[in-house]
Amino acid sequence: MKRENFIKGQKYTHEQYMELCILEMLESKAEHADRADPKVGAVLVDKNGAYFDKAHRGELRIGDHGEFTILERKHQGEDLSGFTLYSTLEPCVKRNLPKKGCYKRCINARLKKVYIGHYDPDPTVASNGYKLLKMAGIEVDFFDKKYEEIIAKENEQFFKEAVKRAEEDKTKEIQSAIDPIENELIEFQLHDLSEEAQRTMIDKMGLSYKIGTDAWKGYLNRMKLIKVNEESNTARPTGLGLLLLGQQPELHFPQARIKFTVRSGSDNPKIEDFKGPLVLLPEKIEQYLGFVFPKGFSSRTSFDRTEKVEASYSALYEVIMNAMVHRDYTIAGARIMVDIDDEKVVISSPGEPLCSLEQLNSFTAPSFSRNAKIAHIFFEMGLVEERGFGMEELGKVESFGLPKPKFTLENGILKATLYRLVNPEQQTQSSIELPGLEILRAHKSLTTKQYEKITGLKERQARNHLTALFYNGYVKKEGIKYVWVE
Repeated sequence: MKRENFIKGQKYTHEQYMELCILEMLESKAEHADRADPKVGAVLVDKNGAYFDKAHRGELRIGDHGEFTILERKHQGEDLSGFTLYSTLEPCVKRNLPKKGCYKRCINARLKKVYIGHYDPDPTVASNGYKLLKMAGIEVDFFDKKYEEIIAKENEQFFKEAVKRAEEDKTKEIQSAIDPIENELIEFQLHDLSEEAQRTMIDKMGLSYKIGTDAWKGYLNRMKLIKVNEESNTARPTGLGLLLLGQQPELHFPQARIKFTVRSGSDNPKIEDFKGPLVLLPEKIEQYLGFVFPKGFSSRTSFDRTEKVEASYSALYEVIMNAMVHRDYTIAGARIMVDIDDEKVVISSPGEPLCSLEQLNSFTAPSFSRNAKIAHIFFEMGLVEERGFGMEELGKVESFGLPKPKFTLENGILKATLYRLVNPEQQTQSSIELPGLEILRAHKSLTTKQYEKITGLKERQARNHLTALFYNGYVKKEGIKYVWVE
């Protein structure tokens, strides 16, 4: 990217506006010496699509947000109705009085559309800015993934500190739910939450809390998984908390079940339903996929014991996990459906995607989710590779001989189709050994934790490698160990 001399009143491309916004972000001025501040750039485009102005955090006064600078410091009192704002970071929601969130400034300016470069890194408020803008009738879209990654890299330290502050914040302030799914459920109590699910979440996220303590309740409260009533000193699960941790979330959310239908040849279809707390479903689904695809995902035996099998299998798992993360849980009667036959797997996820089909089908979708807290928890638990749609795993599939996955939208249902039949032209390619093969051969026996330490991989990736070796017959399982088969 190179800085151009943008002329007011002249039209530029969407790409140029995103790049200008990022260049402006790099000019941001820090406010604090003892902690990282966000770098934020903003670009304003008039109702005809022509360039109007730009700004960055701290440009006119240290501490001023980029959106505030451009909307109210530079153009206060001007008619900006119908304008479009590009911002590298999701407009903020929480500000200390008398300040107000930047989302309100966007609404007050009567903007027509806002492009967001990256979601708010604070998991307790992520996607709230987006939702509040949408509720006000403002169109919202997102930067391309390549720009999102630049923004994340430039703000890496701030993002880390924002997540840490959210986890350690001791405030008891109760904020009203922006998303209806975060409202308390008066017919449920804290004992309706699964202790196994809570322990799993604590262990896999590496949290230091203990179940039942005030500190743990405080964390659940900040994440909107429970709602605490300070006056009566009581707490109840929210809809979000019941989905993630409830013993029987299907009592309130029958649509939260996941239905698998497997058809093979002329055999009668085999149907399997999964229900229960969301944090416990991934392991059950992974085991089930191992049963359905005992030799991996590809139906061509010539690709057994190759990286092609591991890549396609991982992509299928990733798409199912991301359907759990991104689906619209407010749509009654619509569950996630996984339909498997000899040629393809179709995963149907209720709700329209926040990004475009073009971005999904080009594997450039941003990591923005309508269920930001679920996305954060699944990511921190190692259940998804990223907070977005698993684009990296999907991008591998085509390069290994399988047709390109396809996303379609049918009557408000997002469908992802992954194909199982290998391209005949690529069948004769030489096999690529599965990751971890030589490591297991040399060590004879390893646990997932030991494999993580040796390879430096995250738990999810390490488990993928070992699972692929297991399903392809290279290792057997003895307790928690993967043992090399001579």
